[in-house]
Amino acid sequence: MGVNRRRVRRAPILPLLFLLCLGGAGFTQTDPQASQDPALLIGATLTDLLNRYGVPKQVYAVRGIAAWQDDVVFVYDSGEFYIFGNRVWQLKLRSAYSIKEGDAKTVVNRALGEGRSFEGYTLFQLPSRIWPITLRVNWDTSSRVSGIYLFRSDF
Repeated sequence: MGVNRRRVRRAPILPLLFLLCLGGAGFTQTDPQASQDPALLIGATLTDLLNRYGVPKQVYAVRGIAAWQDDVVFVYDSGEFYIFGNRVWQLKLRSAYSIKEGDAKTVVNRALGEGRSFEGYTLFQLPSRIWPITLRVNWDTSSRVSGIYLFRSDF
């Protein structure tokens, strides 16, 4: 009878330990593009970010023209998450949608097609699930990618 009790007591612990080990993987800083469309991170809460990426490497504030435009930015290995009202509304990524910082304009056009070009940047409207999402690619003086931003264009 003592043997059965030990089995009953130990059996629930093994699945729990397994789940805890799997859950710990969510606290590492990973590349958002590796597993999903980075636009899905727009609208994430602080809890979502902390559960998925862990504690940010850096946190800083960005002052807007008006007080309601102020953001808190969480910095991770793969990029920066701009937060307003406890939700991510903008991402600055090092790579997304088959382009990365330093790529030439021809690489971007091959990957994304023609966007709406302006002085120093190009906008691409992305399919959205809940709200309109825009991809902004900034250019340096040699027409290479200097910044990749995803943001809610209705914000």
